[in-house]
Order: sequence, then structure tokens, then C-alpha cells
Amino acid sequence: MNGKEDIKRRILLETVPSLFYRPEIDNNSIEKLEYIKDFLKENSKYSFIAYFNHISYNDPAIAAYIAEKIDPQHNRHLIAPASFSHTDPDDSKSKGFTFLIDLAKQSKIEIVRVIQSYQVNNPKYGYTEAEANKTYRDLMRRLKELQKSETPTGMIISPEGHRSESGKMILAESGILGAGRMLAPILYVPVGINYFGKYDRDTINIGRKVKISIGEPTAQIDPKNSPSLDELMYKLAETLPESMRGIWE
Repeated sequence: MNGKEDIKRRILLETVPSLFYRPEIDNNSIEKLEYIKDFLKENSKYSFIAYFNHISYNDPAIAAYIAEKIDPQHNRHLIAPASFSHTDPDDSKSKGFTFLIDLAKQSKIEIVRVIQSYQVNNPKYGYTEAEANKTYRDLMRRLKELQKSETPTGMIISPEGHRSESGKMILAESGILGAGRMLAPILYVPVGINYFGKYDRDTINIGRKVKISIGEPTAQIDPKNSPSLDELMYKLAETLPESMRGIWE
């Protein structure tokens, strides 16, 4: 990554969220971030996955803000899956998202479009199971390429797959574990996202102040020895108020 790309990434991932959301990180989480940053600096072969609860459109930007905090030197290739339906360049409703994706690409952030499971065989979206499986395989294939080329990677992902209707945590999918197996050795970093006051599930909530909490990280050294999905999700739930933990209470 050259100097201009470094600056663009820093502006996109740190400066813009700071201005739009005035994120607040508690002291305990700041200590965890410092530990994680130091760990990744000392263990240069480790990748990381910043995984978050999903309650609004702008959550990936908040998780990316944390990714910037723990890898400020951009020593890792940053990649994120994005909703296939919300990033259709031919759909006028997706213009805002495709604009952000273009900015991400200019900052050497890789976006891979995937079809979310709840949209499969749903008349509203029209995606088939075969189409969805292809997008998932494409993502796993790309992660495998990064692992084979010994490219340390940072990944941003929501295990729940889509925004919660109620703000409470919902069922998670195992794709995060598949990603971890491809990228190991890896550090899973739970990122709890909450708002001060009301927020809108269906907008990007500019001007709404965000509270971010970092949970206990989980290390995976061996690709064949994944943590359980329950373990990761309970660690994520612990970053949130009990009223938001849903099935992971």
C-alpha cells in the first residue's frame, strides 16, 4: 500500500466515523484494543476477524473503525463481505453503498459480495440456493488464496448475517468459523455496537452517537481446531447490555 492509499484508508476508517458518530470506547475496551494491537504487532503472521452485532446499516463502518485501531500501520489486507442485494451497481437504491465500496477499493479494502441466507428462495429477492452457495464459495476461495500467499488479513463480518429487527442479537451462522479456518492463525475480536438514545435500523444514522465495547479476543492457531460458534457469540453478547443479548443472554 502506498502513502496515498494509507491516507485514504485512515480518512475512511477513522476520520469519517469520528465525525459522523463520535464513537465512545470505554476504558476497559481501550485496554483490550491496546493488548490486541500489541499482540498483532508481535505476531505478524496472525490475521484477525472483527465481528459485530448487526442493528443498522452503518455497523460495518463502526467495525472498520475498530479494525483501524488495532492495525493502524495497515500491515494486513482488509476484506469484508457485503450484501449482494444492497450493492447492486444496476439498482438505483444501492448508489450510496456502491459509492462507499468504490471508496473502500481506492483504499485497498477488498469487498466481496455475498447473498445472505434469509434472501434465498425469498420472492422479494429472487436468489436461489445455488447462487448463494456460489457467492459463499467465492469468498472462501479468496480467503484461501490470501492464506496460501501468506498474506496476513483483517476481516470484518457480522455472524448474524443481517440486521436484527428488534436490536436484540439473533441466530448466528457458521461462516465466521469457515473464514477462521481459512485464515488461521487468527484472532477473533468481538465488537459490541450500541447507541446513545434512539437509532434507525434502516439508515446510516449520521449524527447518532455510538458506544463501542470490545470483548475478550479468541485465538485460533490450528485451522482444524476452531472455537465453537457459541463461544464467540457469548463473548460478543457480553459486550452489550442484557436487553440486547437476545438468544445469547
